[in-house]
Amino acid sequence: MNSNRNPFRDSLIIGFAMFAVFFGAGNLIFPPQIGLAAGDQWAIALVGLSITGMLLPVLGVIAIGLSGGGFERLTRPIAPWFGTLLIFTTMIAIAWLITIPRTASVAFETGIMTLAPSLDPKIGIALFVPLYFLASLYFAIDQNQVIDKVGRILTPALLILLVSIIVWAVIDPLGTPAKTAEAAPFYLGFTTGYQTGDVFTGLLFGIIFLEAIRSRGYSEGQGFSTVVVGISAVTFVGLFVVYGGLEYLGATGSGLYQPGISPAELLARLVSDLAGRTGAIALAVAVLLACLTTAVGATAVMAEYMTKWSKGRLSYKTAVVITTVVAGAQSFGGVNYIIAIAGPIFMLFYPVGICIVILGLFSRWFRNDGVWKGTAFMALLIGAYDCATILSGMLGLTIPTSLVQAYQAIPLAETGFAWLVPSILGGVAGGIAWKASGRPNTGELADELEAAA
Repeated sequence: MNSNRNPFRDSLIIGFAMFAVFFGAGNLIFPPQIGLAAGDQWAIALVGLSITGMLLPVLGVIAIGLSGGGFERLTRPIAPWFGTLLIFTTMIAIAWLITIPRTASVAFETGIMTLAPSLDPKIGIALFVPLYFLASLYFAIDQNQVIDKVGRILTPALLILLVSIIVWAVIDPLGTPAKTAEAAPFYLGFTTGYQTGDVFTGLLFGIIFLEAIRSRGYSEGQGFSTVVVGISAVTFVGLFVVYGGLEYLGATGSGLYQPGISPAELLARLVSDLAGRTGAIALAVAVLLACLTTAVGATAVMAEYMTKWSKGRLSYKTAVVITTVVAGAQSFGGVNYIIAIAGPIFMLFYPVGICIVILGLFSRWFRNDGVWKGTAFMALLIGAYDCATILSGMLGLTIPTSLVQAYQAIPLAETGFAWLVPSILGGVAGGIAWKASGRPNTGELADELEAAA
């Protein structure tokens, strides 16, 4: 037993690190945008955002913890290969090509250009990107110290800056939230939460936080579960306070700015009008820290998976260097380029990610492999259509009218939840078919192996 264990302290440190990794590039700009549109209904919109942008992501980490292993073990009822394939695909597509490069692009365009507005962008990005990724490399290179460095150093500084801006907005608001023309503020918050991509952050990156708990001497059992719940609570509270505060800031400007203003410009103007140049500088530094913490966490996880995929032929440190170099090259494309490739990828994977979180949390009640298989298949099928819709628009292609009509006939399709009913029906049908086949379930096989051992 580790005599230095302190569940409260460890929950705070690891929870702060998890908050920082979730609260990364881009997430600063979404809450004010929601607040501006929701106006006096900002609190209702916040409830929607809290589900997809805060609750589901941290529940993803809990689902991984309850599975007793990683993402592969959690998704084993779908297929033995499913978790590995989905991790490989999403880590390459999301972490390597989107999340990590986007942190550098946002940090430069929103942070550095605010601090040095007269800087030539071409020269600036050529100097900034290498320095940024050297800093990320420093924090990520030591596998055993990643969580401590982020949780003890970066996150407190980030929180101090963000909370200062939020407190200022509450004490001396820009204005009174205006009456909104938004017909569905809850739906607005709920669907905007998709854009954070944090459900997959919880499912794929959660393993580094669980390993951090184990490295402090907590084995599977009561102590481990206590800290898992503790870090999840710290992360949720941190996200709720910051997202809620930033959304309120946007709501206070709902009578001052036009709805069509870009999210990045809105945030910059809100903070500048609220606190002048001092506030703008504080925001720029907060953006830099938010981006860096996400880059560090994502790089560490990507490196761990690369080491695993190579069966140890690539060391962790070598994988960190490779990840950093590739992400650095990708980041030169800029924010708009990265956002363009992110849209179809998130639409493809997000529905199945939500379904996996829900099934994982209630895995004791869903011990029928057919339920998992049917749910995942239908979620991916609808996600593939949504992905194809975006790609067809980008490429100037046309989806057959009959397919469009069939999609529009799906319940809740007009509200953006086309995947929900088919996923439920797929789970029910899959469960019935699997039970009728008489084939064993993954959970039952695991129980038999444990009993034999």
